[in-house]
Amino acid sequence: MLRSQNTHADPKNSKDDPETHSAFQFSDWDDLKAFQAIFDSAPYGVLITNSNGEIEAANARVLDMFGYEETELIGNTVEMLVPARSRSGHVRQREAYRRNPSARAMGAGRDLTGQRHDGIEFPLEIGLNILDAPSGQKTCVTVIDITQRKRIELQLRDTRAQLEEFCYVASHDLRSPIRGVANLLEFLREDIAEKPRAELMHHVDRMAHRVENVERLITDLLAYARAGKREAATDTISLPELIAWTIELEDPPETFEIVVDVPSATFTGSATALGTVIRNLLANAIRHHDREEGRIEVRGWFEGSHCVIEISDDGPGIPAAAHDRIFRLFQRLNARKAEGSGLGLALVRRLVEGHGGTISLRSPDGERGATFRIEWPRFARTDHDD
Repeated sequence: MLRSQNTHADPKNSKDDPETHSAFQFSDWDDLKAFQAIFDSAPYGVLITNSNGEIEAANARVLDMFGYEETELIGNTVEMLVPARSRSGHVRQREAYRRNPSARAMGAGRDLTGQRHDGIEFPLEIGLNILDAPSGQKTCVTVIDITQRKRIELQLRDTRAQLEEFCYVASHDLRSPIRGVANLLEFLREDIAEKPRAELMHHVDRMAHRVENVERLITDLLAYARAGKREAATDTISLPELIAWTIELEDPPETFEIVVDVPSATFTGSATALGTVIRNLLANAIRHHDREEGRIEVRGWFEGSHCVIEISDDGPGIPAAAHDRIFRLFQRLNARKAEGSGLGLALVRRLVEGHGGTISLRSPDGERGATFRIEWPRFARTDHDD
């Protein structure tokens, strides 16, 4: 609380009133009111503490930031604003600062953790300045909630990691098929005058196949890059129609049986994203199957606010030790046997989680078959559950 020293301007004040011995004393009541207005309207939190670390003044931003009333702060030490586990260390730091005080600008030193009245913790940054007042030396503490900054820093770290992943692709996965095309072109150059047309066409077909692999990898990379951006849920999704379209697009071998059992009720969401997830899981089941004939089951139902979809196959199964690894970028369990960019399941997880859903895998060791379970938010339903 800030008080005026002019007892004529503020009749409540007198030399016997302890409130006149606060952090600052003003000779003019108008000066006090002007300072109080500036103090409370500051865009950051401001605390005034005495040499014992007791809070003598706190502006409106501090009260809002920490969720306290002014009367709950005044007279208590600043340690009430940090988590219990940090208080003893904070006392030592405060004592060290009192013995050797100096101004510390915002951003200098390490970040701290604050604790609100309701127990919620948040990152903050402080600046310190020494003030000489008639009642003794004070410390002006400026406080900024840096929650948003930390969130942005995490997003930037994620973006940097993704860029590093893409650089890896450019230097490794893309280089390999391009080198193969270059080698085949060299073979053609050497053999074009001597080899029969059938053998030359075989080289051409192999080149076309490798070019298709490059195109697929680039397409998957673009889809992966966009997967973290959640699309607006504007499509009315009919699971039977979406899955039928996905199966037609994937064009599975005639020797594979695909059984679909999903509800006809519709819901609102991103049909493109969910369709991409289902298509990649179907492609994964077909591509990694170890037999000419196979069976894939697609089942779906509604649970609360989610649409649950399970895609099961009767393939060789996935070892438990690989369950986490298969969702990482560029992971293939049988790289020499199965074609693909190594992005399929990484893309699936990124899409599902980017749209607020979850994905899990069941594939017991020693047994055939694997089941991927998707829980996809259905947002606004347009009719009732079946």
